[in-house]
Order: sequence, then structure tokens, then C-alpha cells
Amino acid sequence: MSSKSRVLLVGPVCNLSGYSEHTRTLLDSLIEMEDTVDLYVQNTQWAASSKDIKYFNKYRKLIDKTSRLFESRKDSEGRINVAGLFDCTYQVRPPNEFQQMSDNDVGVTAALETTFAPAEWVSKCNLMKHILVVSDHAKRNLKNTKNEEGLGISTPITVIPFGYNNEIKKVDVYKNLNITTSFNFLSVAQLAPRKNFENMLRWFVQEFKDDESVGLIIKTHSHNNSTLDFHASKNRINNILNSTSSERKCKVYFVHGNLTESEMESLYDPKYVDCYITTTHGEGFGIPIFNAACNNIPIIATNWSGHLDFLRAPIATKTGKKKIKSHFLKVDFNLEPVLNHHIMPGLITEGCIWAYPKEDSFKKNLRFVRNNKDLCLDDAENLQAYLQEKYKLSIIREKYKSFAKENLKNKMWNNQQIGDIVSV
Repeated sequence: MSSKSRVLLVGPVCNLSGYSEHTRTLLDSLIEMEDTVDLYVQNTQWAASSKDIKYFNKYRKLIDKTSRLFESRKDSEGRINVAGLFDCTYQVRPPNEFQQMSDNDVGVTAALETTFAPAEWVSKCNLMKHILVVSDHAKRNLKNTKNEEGLGISTPITVIPFGYNNEIKKVDVYKNLNITTSFNFLSVAQLAPRKNFENMLRWFVQEFKDDESVGLIIKTHSHNNSTLDFHASKNRINNILNSTSSERKCKVYFVHGNLTESEMESLYDPKYVDCYITTTHGEGFGIPIFNAACNNIPIIATNWSGHLDFLRAPIATKTGKKKIKSHFLKVDFNLEPVLNHHIMPGLITEGCIWAYPKEDSFKKNLRFVRNNKDLCLDDAENLQAYLQEKYKLSIIREKYKSFAKENLKNKMWNNQQIGDIVSV
């Protein structure tokens, strides 16, 4: 009989998405604990996003092991009985999908990019013994959420951010893209309402339509990395461009499809990229913005939501004290309710509020960095140094391992609530 704690991780391990990266960081941390943990993995699908066989092969033994266990627990109607099966579960998913699977369930989520979450999340979050989120913004989002009776989320919430892997080998991903412009912006985002992509592209073209030296590199997709998605995304981008300025001189470079981990990381290359831009309505964390910051690239971003956690960093004042300073070009915004076409049942609901970046502020920042990039480099370099020290992937994995060890220890102590590592 094994004395190891039996732990299940549920999440989109094999997909190409932010939630999938979140899942793999946690999973790799738990794998480092396999001398004390009997680990199982239930692989789920994240929306319509593409899968990468590399990750299936990497985690196949754990996925197959879990499938065999679940198969052995099926009843005559195909239902799986997990009662008493696990000492702890980690569920990496939006909170509306949280479910009770053990008496020590941990919800792991980016929460929502709005000021508060749907009322139905309250009961789901309160099923969990603990919740892990990626930013202070995500934590505030959950703490601000109330149900119809005015009750909130009582489950303890701890912030563990993403980590930066500086060991990924870089390649020259741009050498075959025929980049002919001398000053280039980059944006990596899904063609989804939350990213506010259409406004970003229109405002960029309007600002630089007469400047043939300026380009915008876009790595994007609508749903996944399929051929059908390539054509749909390309047509949508062309429609935006043609309706904005049919005789523009600035260039737009469209990148689509499955890139390797090295190729994705190499998009953030300061030899080719002069500035990263986003007009997002809100981020739980903002992985592409984070990657740009970790690679010494100046950033223009909406001055609100999860990415502020890492775009603000301490600096020394003249008196030797530390103060927090924004290390990016801030786009002004208004906080207003989401529109009807933003609504996603169970996720973004009527009444939710997020940021609407201001066109004039974004364009002003575009023009400033185009004419004064040298004035942005000190902030970019300082921020890179801070993030590569404080947000190392190895440090983040240690945070997950420390949490997991403390959580299992308290499970053995009659499920008493976690003490010194909880921040509520």
C-alpha cells in the first residue's frame, strides 16, 4: 500500500492556450514531487484551441495511468465514481466549471478580466478548499463577486503568477518573413472581442498610413491553428485593413499556425521588434505582454488589469527608498459595462465591467515610441532585469511546490485551513 498522497490534476495539458501553459507549469511542479505524490492527470480540451502532440507525448504516461484508473471506476452506465479516490485535486479551469471531486479540491484559474465575475461563480468557488490565481487583479475580481443574496466567495485565495523560462533556445523566426520595414510593432493575440483587436489594428493603420518605414507583426488566430482558421483570420484582417485605408504605406505582417516553443519565444526578438502593443479590454495576467517585457521590448498597453502586476516594478529614489514605477507606456481608458457581443454565458455576463482604451491615448503612445524609442529603453531594460530575477520559472515552480506540500500537510492535520502562506 503506497504511503504517497494521491493527487489529480485536471486541465488542458496538451492545448496551445494560456490556461494550458498555466496547467503545464503546475503539472511540472507536481512532477518534481513524485517521490511523495502519486500523481494523476485528466487532460481536458480548452475551447476550440489546437493541441500539440509534443505535450501529449511528454505527459502520456500520466494521462494513460489516469484513464486506466477511471476506467476501473466506471459503473454499468459509464459513470465514473471518484468518491474517496484522491487526497487532493487541482482543477485548472474557469470557476464555473469547478466541481467537488475530493474533500481537498484546489481551483486554479485566471478568473475573469472584468471588475467582478458572474454571480454563479460564488457557489462554485466555495466548493473549493483553496483557489490559486495568477494576478492581484484576478484575486480582486473574485473578491468583488457577489451572488443574488449578496454573499461572496469565502474560499482563501492565493496569487502565484506565471514564470519566465529563460532556457528556451531562440531561433531566427523572422528570417523568412520578409520584414522590409525598419521600425516594427508586435502584437500576439486571439481575434476575440476581449482583445479589442479590431480597434488596435485600425488605430495603428490610421496613425502610420503614410509611413512606409513602419510595420506591425501580428501573431493571431480566430479559434485554432487550422488551415480553415488561417483563411478566416486572414480575410478578417484584410477586411479591417481595406475598410480603414486601402492605400496605406505601413505594412502589416500576418503570422499564423503552430509554432514550436522556440519559435513562439523568438517572436519577442528586440532585433526585429521595437515595441509590443495591445489595446486589450482586460487580462487575467497577459502572457504575451509578459514575454515581451522579459525580452527587453518597450510596451504600450491599457493601464488596467492583470498585466500591471509585472509592468510595475520597484526603483530606488534619490533618498535610497524604493517606490513602484510603471515601466510601460500607459493607454488611458474608461471602465464601462461589456457590450452584448462580448457576452459569453457563464463567463462574461451582462453587467460585467472592463476597460475601454482611448483612441487618442493609444495613438499618442504609438507616435511617441516611434519618434523617441531611445527614451523607452531604460524602462525596458530595468523591467527585464526585475522580471528575470523575480519571475524565474524555477522560482514559480517552488511556489507551487511549497503550496502543495503545505496543503497536503494540512490535509493530514484534519483538513485545518492553511495558515501562514494564505493571502486573502
